[in-house]
Amino acid sequence: MPQYAIAPTFLSDFGYLSSTVQSATLAMVQTYVSGARDHLETVPGARDPRVRLVRVGPEWSMVVAPADHGRSCIVAVRPHDDAVAFARRYEAVSAAALELLDLRDQPAGPLGAPSVSGPAALADALSLPFADWQLSLHPDHRVLADTRFAGSAQVSGGPGTGKTVIALHRAARLASLDAALFPGEPRSSVLLTAVNRLLAQTLSAQLDRLVTDPEARSRIDVLTIDGLARSVVHEHTGHAPVTLGDDALSERWRDAARADGVPYSGRFLADEWEQVILARDFTELADYVRCERSGRLLHLAPEHRVHVWEIIRRYSAALRAGGEWTYPQVALEAARLLRGPGPRYRHILVDEAQDLHPAQWRLLRAAVEPGPDDLFIVGDPGQRGYDSRVSLASLGINVRGRGHRLRVSHRVTQEILDWAAQVLGPVAPNADDGSAEPAGYRSVLHGPAPVLRGCAHRSEELTALGDQVRAWLDSGVDASTIAVAGRNQWVVRNVAKELAARGIITAALDSADQGEAVRIGTMHKLKGQEFRCVAVVGMGDPLVPPKAAIDSAEGDPVALEHVYHQERALLFMTCTRARDALYVSYVGSPSRFLPHTARPVGGYTEPMPQ
Repeated sequence: MPQYAIAPTFLSDFGYLSSTVQSATLAMVQTYVSGARDHLETVPGARDPRVRLVRVGPEWSMVVAPADHGRSCIVAVRPHDDAVAFARRYEAVSAAALELLDLRDQPAGPLGAPSVSGPAALADALSLPFADWQLSLHPDHRVLADTRFAGSAQVSGGPGTGKTVIALHRAARLASLDAALFPGEPRSSVLLTAVNRLLAQTLSAQLDRLVTDPEARSRIDVLTIDGLARSVVHEHTGHAPVTLGDDALSERWRDAARADGVPYSGRFLADEWEQVILARDFTELADYVRCERSGRLLHLAPEHRVHVWEIIRRYSAALRAGGEWTYPQVALEAARLLRGPGPRYRHILVDEAQDLHPAQWRLLRAAVEPGPDDLFIVGDPGQRGYDSRVSLASLGINVRGRGHRLRVSHRVTQEILDWAAQVLGPVAPNADDGSAEPAGYRSVLHGPAPVLRGCAHRSEELTALGDQVRAWLDSGVDASTIAVAGRNQWVVRNVAKELAARGIITAALDSADQGEAVRIGTMHKLKGQEFRCVAVVGMGDPLVPPKAAIDSAEGDPVALEHVYHQERALLFMTCTRARDALYVSYVGSPSRFLPHTARPVGGYTEPMPQ
């Protein structure tokens, strides 16, 4: 009895097809597998005379060829002329080299699901339900989750290298040990902290599943760093600080710049305050005048610093008089308040550490007693969304000799990593040791290449998105493992309307609902999350980078460079939230940050060169 298999090139091609062509292709695959041969066409001039074409409608064809051990392999599906050209140059290779997937007893539906392959060591994890896979710890990482360190430790690595999973398992391990050492103690001794509320909620829910012992689970607090700061200030003063958002702060700084008639933009003054003065916790002019302004591109002579200092001093005094705070100010105040009664925790684990401000690091240092296993820090400098580089050693956090860099991804395919790395551009040095984090992490997973689709108008983009999501669902992908993201709420609302019109149930990315619904939201809300399939829409030049973000730089080249860096980091983070499949679309001209390594051809996007 013949055996049938499909090659990875076919799976990659299949992901680019419209839902109509996918359905026709699946039907023809089943016909071919059933043994029908009257529809096979020879390929004149083919290197291998055994290669055949199978028509899929008037415009598309599959390429089939023999493999070893009597197998018959479905190799590709492309527009007819492309399929002919591919078939002519195709040379059969071994089944082992093709990593063939056996089609015996394979149902028609799941064939179209994005397929991920990896080493045998990961086979069991990849076969798990996605929610269980999200908590699976790679065997090589068990030592990092279990080792007792003499002091603070740091784990850095690119997307998909398993940093967050290590932190979750380590938090569970430390809580279990603490419960055994201090039985009946009515306090939380372990803090797992995150940069935003949604990520904290996700981590908390994952810990609920991972830590089955109620006593151990009660030892772990999961808080945002800002939530920790606010709770400390409220606990000691009886008043919850009123914090200003970015928009309100930007407007205040613009007013301050105009009032003083200085040759600096409001954005520059805001960054100088947060990234130099608050970051170093300067309270005296002399310290500011003498300091090295690391990371700040615009030089300021000492006499100009005096002027900037006076403007900032008046501005910050007005904030205090109005009872208003910025988030770094709240963190600094919380750190000061903790110096009296002492630390709150025995162990703190920090996720997405690259986005913390120096003031927040001071708070964490004050919140845990220096000693064994005090701070466990995970992050990726390549995904730094803010200009918050900091020397941990200068803040009393010493990780020398206890730093670990993960270079192998077990959670994002190589194809997605290669494409996303082009978004990021040059990577800044690691502030703690001066080294540069490499952009090209290696992955042990492989799957279809990302799809980049250009559209003539918005309705075409939304229709194509709906086709793609429907194809994923019809191929057996669970709705809750699919995410669609846009740069702003306007894009997200249009996505919601399109999917609702197709009868596809959706839920917000930050929704507590864990039901079977496609998740939709802005790109920022994907931070720290993982999905099987991710679609990113609205990636045209007018939207990414947003005009409002560019305008906020107010012509300041330093501020504009920061805007571009933040947008690149955001897009890189968004694209690497997908494990199995990534789909990116735009209308008109693509964003300047998108890798231009694919082009639309009718309803088909050519595979990107590897």
